[in-house]
Amino acid sequence: MNFKGELFRKSFIICIVLLLLATVVLLGAYTYFGRRTYISLQQESLNRTADAAQALFDNQASSTGTTFQQYLDSISKASNISYILIFPHSQENAYFFATNIVNYQENEFTQQLTERIITNGEKIDFHNITFSSVSGSIYSGRPLYVGEELRGCVLLILEIDEITGAFTRLSNSLWITALFLLPIMFLAALFLISNLLHPIGEMTKVARQLSKGNYDARIREQYRGELGMLARTMNNMSAALSRTIRQLENEKRQLGYILSSFSDGVAAIDKSGELTHFNPALMKMFGAVEVHTPIDLVPDRMIWDAFMAVMDTEEMRTFHYNLPGERVLWITIVPIMSETEGCVGAVGLFKDATEIEQLERMRNEYVANISHELRTPLTSIRGLLEPLCDGMVKNEETRNRYYSIMLHEVERLSRLITDMLQLSRLQSGTENMNITLFDVNELLDDVTLSLMPEAKKRNCRIEVETKENLPSVMSDRDRIEQVLVILIDNAMRYAKSTVKLIVDDDPHDVFISVWDDGCGIKKEDMARLFERFYKVDKSRKEGGNGLGLSIAKQIMEKLDERLEVDSEEGKWTCFRITIKKYVSNAIPLNSVEEIVS
Repeated sequence: MNFKGELFRKSFIICIVLLLLATVVLLGAYTYFGRRTYISLQQESLNRTADAAQALFDNQASSTGTTFQQYLDSISKASNISYILIFPHSQENAYFFATNIVNYQENEFTQQLTERIITNGEKIDFHNITFSSVSGSIYSGRPLYVGEELRGCVLLILEIDEITGAFTRLSNSLWITALFLLPIMFLAALFLISNLLHPIGEMTKVARQLSKGNYDARIREQYRGELGMLARTMNNMSAALSRTIRQLENEKRQLGYILSSFSDGVAAIDKSGELTHFNPALMKMFGAVEVHTPIDLVPDRMIWDAFMAVMDTEEMRTFHYNLPGERVLWITIVPIMSETEGCVGAVGLFKDATEIEQLERMRNEYVANISHELRTPLTSIRGLLEPLCDGMVKNEETRNRYYSIMLHEVERLSRLITDMLQLSRLQSGTENMNITLFDVNELLDDVTLSLMPEAKKRNCRIEVETKENLPSVMSDRDRIEQVLVILIDNAMRYAKSTVKLIVDDDPHDVFISVWDDGCGIKKEDMARLFERFYKVDKSRKEGGNGLGLSIAKQIMEKLDERLEVDSEEGKWTCFRITIKKYVSNAIPLNSVEEIVS
């Protein structure tokens, strides 16, 4: 038992106070009522003595007063009783005996009592003692008859000193007994309170363990009565609480895993505006590190005002929010409703719609670009066909030149459609790749030879810087040639005078770089360089349709190779592709589809 416990101290103090109070009250009551009772008993005893004296006088009427006086003396010595014996044969008293009475004639009260007995013949049973009195006596007087003739009276007196002495001795004995019993009562109270509070102390320990998260703590149920019922009730409550807490912990853990698995940001607040849930994705969106308040998570008061507005209106709200770096969020906030309390909070979904917005923008640009690319040759063809149909062109030479231009536009339109179909097949994965061995230098010779006439038209020089004894490479030769043609053709369009083909290698790959001394590419255009129909210089009337680099990128990814670009604005641009070297007995030389299958 914990003797330092607050409940034990209070219970013990209350018990001791009650014991002391009960002792004082009992002793006080005994002192008050016991003295009164003792005086009454002494009064009755004195009355019986007076009655005995009266009866003795009646039975010995022939005896002398001296004989009766001797009887009274014996009583006085035995019981410390004073007496007055009076025989009034004349105006003066015949006999006067007063033990322990000084100056009887001056004691008017005693004279009045004896006169009442002699004059009226009445009995006197009287005391003038109070609880606080320190003086007084008990009186018992009787008339003395001979036959029916009143001869005198006897008055017995018991002084208070005798009464007080006897009662004091009795009271002292009781006080000594009480003082002796008090320590025993204290120890008994300590033992009883300890036994009584031991179950409560054990329950307190179990409750403290529950508050610390130890939900397996239990109370012994061997106690009887209400304490045993309380112990069983607490154990049942602990078991129910343990199940509930574990269920809540599991649900919280599952909710945490679910929120952590979301790629979209999630945040929830309660009615007071305090955060209750959020996930790492939202922290990453806004760059939060340590989160204690909503502002630490999302440093924009406008968003949290929107949360509070949703709780006030109890209606869902969706809006766009722009982040730095052209990032866009779609934020949807819904109220959390309770069946009894109404709206108790709000939860918001932060969806990063940057890619969706970009895809939508690219889709719109794609539709616009393809419409433009299709409309341009069709418009040119229509512009030439109308005068021909109307017979406005009479000159044969002019008519042939019109036909030549229309043929060129049809070929351009055909190339556009072919490139679009090829790009679509590459993106959908239906385009086959034929993996073979080939020599890089031979490939470069064939490509430069085929592009030399076009280079002369553009007044451009193609230079090849290669290595001797390069190992064979393993890829789709036709696709690599197509990529090189696209890159060299693109370089010749923007080069000032020179296009260089630079060959290098490492232990695993061969690198072919296509370098030109053109105007370079701006940094903001680098990220979108391989998008469909994207053109760096949209003011150029001549040039491709914007699909070449997209096709080249898709081919290299399909071959599991890399296509990289580097540039310095206003000076140069360099595209670099990788081709894997052939490793003997590494993989069978077959198509990609067959290898995969």
